[in-house]
Amino acid sequence: MSNLNFADVRLNYDPAAPQQRFRDAGLEAAFMSPSAQLPTAPAWPEGAAPKAVPLTPAPAETDDLARFEGYDAVVITWTSAEASALAALMTPSYPISTWYEYRHDVRAYEKLVTGKTAPFNDSSAEMQRYYHSLGLYFPCQIGSAKVLLIKSGLHLAYDGPATPVKKLMAEIATAVKPEIFITTGTGGGIGADVLLGDVIVGAHVRFDCTTQFKNEPWHNASFNASALPAGGVSAATPALLQSNASRIPNARSTPKIWSDPADTIVTTDCFAFDDSTDYYKLQGLGQVCEMGDAMVASALQGIPRLSWYAVRNASDPQIPNPKNNIKEAEQQAAQIYAKYGGLTTAGSVIASWAIVRAATTAGTGLRPEKAGFKLGRLPRARETQPT
Repeated sequence: MSNLNFADVRLNYDPAAPQQRFRDAGLEAAFMSPSAQLPTAPAWPEGAAPKAVPLTPAPAETDDLARFEGYDAVVITWTSAEASALAALMTPSYPISTWYEYRHDVRAYEKLVTGKTAPFNDSSAEMQRYYHSLGLYFPCQIGSAKVLLIKSGLHLAYDGPATPVKKLMAEIATAVKPEIFITTGTGGGIGADVLLGDVIVGAHVRFDCTTQFKNEPWHNASFNASALPAGGVSAATPALLQSNASRIPNARSTPKIWSDPADTIVTTDCFAFDDSTDYYKLQGLGQVCEMGDAMVASALQGIPRLSWYAVRNASDPQIPNPKNNIKEAEQQAAQIYAKYGGLTTAGSVIASWAIVRAATTAGTGLRPEKAGFKLGRLPRARETQPT
């Protein structure tokens, strides 16, 4: 059995350029070619393919985001695998290795990011690009919509008690002033009904903090996402989804898009996942777990005329655990994530594209007054269950 660091694999493994440390640890995907792990562009509708918009001259890494003020949408993702997949579909001629680095006012974050294992504090050769970095970004266009794509350099699990990622999200939204803010990426499927490759467009996001933030007043706070634009995610058709889904074993031929009013994304404060023993007590809380969306919702409170969405893909399903050995289940989850996280991300990228597309083609564009971003609290499922 390999001895993989599950958290490191999930956050930092890059299928576009597999790092040596993962080969040394026995990660099977690290010996595969990048093309086997990354999605390929589907047959986008005519005139609707995402187009990269490179900047000339390239911005300095210390530049702020003021040049993007008034962009229609921000799409932000979190892990290296997600970012490489996002680039493969949204900026296909510009892989993540060519995205612009964002270190504006980074000194203000140096005292806030105290986590010893945070990529922000990792000066090793393989992590140089993320050392004292707030993220990577690249602009693109979807139809008439201008979209700023961002790979966050900060992360709830790693960065420490000051939760600097909340500050970063608020600063991005305030600087760009988009009408749409989408947080998207991979997640662990909760329950046997959520299959590898499924997509969850959360009507709600909720914290489930049971470790480092369990005593915070927001440890179980819940938030309602904005109502989907007319057309919702219907533009994410089977024809668009099937080409990459067909490369994922044990996935549906067409990934299911979970977007019902009760569907929920669960933000944990550790790298949790669902297994058949319900070790992390996630079952009944939602359809997928991840580590960022509820903090984004918290950061966006009070920002007017902003529609906000959370879109996740099940990059690992519920893990069978017949031996009741959570460490073995964790190793299995890490191997699945590395092999298929890039491919499953195609579904959530296409769903995010569909949301922007629907808002753009609704007849009035992305700038009319909308119902806006509504926040609220939901009953905590775990607390309502009998003890």
